[in-house]
Amino acid sequence: MSESAVIRLRGLRKRFGQRLALDAVDLDIADRQIFGIVGPDGAGKTTLLRTLAGLLEVDAAEATVCGFDLRGPVSDLKALIGYVPQAFSLDRELSVAENLRFTARLHRIRGTEFESRTRDLLEHAGLAPFVDRPAGALSGGMKQKLAVINALLPRPRLLVLDEPTAGVDVMARQELWTMLAAARAGALVVISTSYLDEAAACDTLAYLDSGRVIATGTPTQLRDNTPLELYRAWGGDARAIARAARALPYVYGARAAGRYARIEVRRELTPGPVEVMRALSSLEGARVQFSERLAPDMESTLLALSGRRMEQAGAAREKGSAQAVTAAGAPGRAEGGRARHD
Repeated sequence: MSESAVIRLRGLRKRFGQRLALDAVDLDIADRQIFGIVGPDGAGKTTLLRTLAGLLEVDAAEATVCGFDLRGPVSDLKALIGYVPQAFSLDRELSVAENLRFTARLHRIRGTEFESRTRDLLEHAGLAPFVDRPAGALSGGMKQKLAVINALLPRPRLLVLDEPTAGVDVMARQELWTMLAAARAGALVVISTSYLDEAAACDTLAYLDSGRVIATGTPTQLRDNTPLELYRAWGGDARAIARAARALPYVYGARAAGRYARIEVRRELTPGPVEVMRALSSLEGARVQFSERLAPDMESTLLALSGRRMEQAGAAREKGSAQAVTAAGAPGRAEGGRARHD
């Protein structure tokens, strides 16, 4: 493991009864970056994050976080981790200040050090005017900012966040990401997200599906390797354009998006941009006024990665490997399982 790597996983697996939630996960995650975990519902994202936070027992050939082996005692590791689960977990009856004081006592942060840290965090999050308000009376965005502040208070080496911006307004999302960008200067930030713009803002991404890591890389690297070409076709009836475009043999997918149809073309089948746009301009039953080719975006990238998982599953079935087929099948959103208490 390199000196900058905070997380190293080899062959990591996690079962909930007969259900395999994580299957042969291999990851190396370097320090001081925002590492995003993306994938469909039920992919195993929450299970992976809970594992990294030392909350679940796992099987692995190797599994180290901040130098601690996840297969052994992890009490000391938890002191180095800030964890923000999907559900708000702070005491709703306590005020903002009281919740932070409670966390400070757990981490033995006292006096002027506590005052300095909380003042800076609250001011940057815009929560300073609300320190006396009960946590349960905060808006959704404020709750999430408080949860992140609470996790940042002990200055963790690793910050783990499970879809922290889900359901919050645009301004709160921007403020949360400003906080995460600042935290990256002194820690590794691992976050799961279902927002395309947030995935694009990560330094590195891992696409997880059916408990397996399908691909890793920077957003640019993943986009550059996308086996799809992206086109837009403008016209009076975008839905009609999308329906007609799906009949073309090289089109992977098409949908209406406002005044234009968004069309993905398989790169290995494409006749070339000129021919694709000529075909789009002459679609039967759809009047295309203008078409253009675009660089692949994050939506096309994740769509292609999802398709790659389906191709891998099909290849496994062709080999007749019952074990591979089981691994490729979607495990669903399995929660619970055996938790750690050390």
